[in-house]
Amino acid sequence: MHRFKNAKIALLVAMMTAIVGCADRVSLAEDEMQKIRQQPPQPIQQPPQPQPIEDFAYAASNIRDPFFPQSLLELQAKVADAPTIKPDENRAKEELESYELTELVYKGKVVAPNGQEYGLVLAPDGLVRDVQIGNYMGKNHGRIVEITQTQINMIEIVEDTRLGYVEKSANLISPN
Repeated sequence: MHRFKNAKIALLVAMMTAIVGCADRVSLAEDEMQKIRQQPPQPIQQPPQPQPIEDFAYAASNIRDPFFPQSLLELQAKVADAPTIKPDENRAKEELESYELTELVYKGKVVAPNGQEYGLVLAPDGLVRDVQIGNYMGKNHGRIVEITQTQINMIEIVEDTRLGYVEKSANLISPN
């Protein structure tokens, strides 16, 4: 109990010292501010005049820009050198171009007596249509380039955000 009483007294003394110390610092700051307010105002100096700067002629126009990534330069060169590819919008659309490739089912290949190869494609409307090399199908301007026993191979023209249009291969594979 005696220890507890001594601890209380020590804590009370510490708090009083802190309060007196804070009050003393606040009064010192207030005194200093009062002295500053009593001084006469100082004149404001004019800012310095800006110095004229000579024009700089950039003479390194034939050197690569160090802030432009090399990968983008290479891409720009590819785009500039790439042949212009775009779908023929004036061409009459064929029946199977109104469907996505995923909606079509390749049923097989037949060969006519004259040797002409045809692929048989089931459309969502339930009709089987015959196609041959050069025909189009799918919504991405897919031109048929090969018909095998198991699939139809095409070249599609799809939009690319960087290059405009690009060609990509696609195929319609028989489920059997």
